[in-house]
Amino acid sequence: MGIDLNIDGLFDDTKTPGCTTEQTTVESAAPVNRTIESNTNSANNFWASKLIFSYPILKGNLSVGGEYSYNHRTDAYTFQASDYVPVKATDTEINEKSAAAFVEYGRQFGKVFAQAGLRYEHLTNDYFNFGVREDEVCRNYGDWFPTATISAPIGKMQLSLSYRRDIQRPAYSSLTSSTIYVNRYTYQSGNPYLKPTYNHSLVLNTAYQWANLTVEYGRMKNSVTMSTEPFPGSEDPLISLVRPINSADDYNQFSLSLSARPTIGCWHPMWYAFTVFQNYKTPVADGSMKTLNDPYFTLVWNNDIELPHSFRLSANAQWASKGDYNNFSITAQRFNLSLGVQRDFNLRRLGTLTLDLRCVDVLNTNKTNATVYGIRELSTANPARRTFLIDLVWKFNEARSKYRGSGAGAKQKARM
Repeated sequence: MGIDLNIDGLFDDTKTPGCTTEQTTVESAAPVNRTIESNTNSANNFWASKLIFSYPILKGNLSVGGEYSYNHRTDAYTFQASDYVPVKATDTEINEKSAAAFVEYGRQFGKVFAQAGLRYEHLTNDYFNFGVREDEVCRNYGDWFPTATISAPIGKMQLSLSYRRDIQRPAYSSLTSSTIYVNRYTYQSGNPYLKPTYNHSLVLNTAYQWANLTVEYGRMKNSVTMSTEPFPGSEDPLISLVRPINSADDYNQFSLSLSARPTIGCWHPMWYAFTVFQNYKTPVADGSMKTLNDPYFTLVWNNDIELPHSFRLSANAQWASKGDYNNFSITAQRFNLSLGVQRDFNLRRLGTLTLDLRCVDVLNTNKTNATVYGIRELSTANPARRTFLIDLVWKFNEARSKYRGSGAGAKQKARM
């Protein structure tokens, strides 16, 4: 029998002060100045454990286990403004418990390998605002998640077909009730009423030596995206509220990715192509519905070259097309070229020191333009920013760690 036990803890306390100084100029009027000073505090007290028993049975392998996690999350937002703004200080607290049990069995049938599994998850979420429990926001529900995989070689190719039902719960920062001042016409808030996203996916994977092709179909339910709407209770029709919401309708998403990672002497190139198709239905500003179904393409070419004396050169390029993703319509192409040099220093018993010097967006062309659709349409434009990075990494005592577990509560930690 194999026994795999993981226990993880994650504790953080983040304070984010902010200050916005704004000057608004209206035609035939004196400029209006406004200053907003804010402070956002968030903290996590997280524990997780996972225990798996595995045993060979009927010429296959049976795994049975369970996973438990607990997180105490707090978010507080305070501000001072030189003029009236329609926001309030908030102090929210989330106590979330998640328990899961799962079973999985896999067996080889000649050249064919088959595996099936079933997982049950139950989540309890208690939500408090200034210490008062808000029952309409609290969650208590359970879900079943089946998985199945079959794989086999065909000549020199390896094929696999898998199905899974999966869940993605909202990030904790999206569940806050805080409303944050962005500018005179825009405020941003969380949404404690968000539901988790469910996905039925079917994946075909083909591998041949250093090349890989993946085709995936997904049926998305309650997808989380950003929405722009009139600010509730505002007398000024120009003021908008940006917040995360769940999609009203289920939609299909089809993606195709092709990658190649050969090794040619000291040259390690990587080519990657990705495209996604969807039929996302969204309301638009005139009250009608629009289907966002323009394909979105991404091309990547990365290069690493090994040089003498532990030097490495890297040159990475990425191009992205116009297209649609969820309720975002990308309205401009973008290109990003990065160059870098790395050097490893062998410190003998003290480990390895790696120095990485890098310039991101050398040509200053990695800009983003998009339209976010909803009952109000929001246009965004992020200019290109050439960036220089220095990264220093010290790795030590690597050889002594003989067991590296997969960790517990990985999805929960990702939400932080």
